[in-house]
Amino acid sequence: MGMFKNMIKISIDIPYENYTVYPTVSITKDAIINYCIKENIDFEFLENNSDNNMQLKLDNKLYEILRFNAGRGGYGIKCRPV
Repeated sequence: MGMFKNMIKISIDIPYENYTVYPTVSITKDAIINYCIKENIDFEFLENNSDNNMQLKLDNKLYEILRFNAGRGGYGIKCRPV
């Protein structure tokens, strides 16, 4: 990731195949792994935080993983900087 991306905090929407199915922990991890490999991003899954949301490091920055209802019958996965 470039210097500019390291200077600002941005959320990352993680695509996954069947967005009409709620992203379980397994689906979420698989989607993040595929995204990181495709985008050449270093990643490390961590323990859940106090809100029981999954956490991970992307290029050594801490992110919280949110799984949410995206509307219109779909769901989404978002990595939000902490």
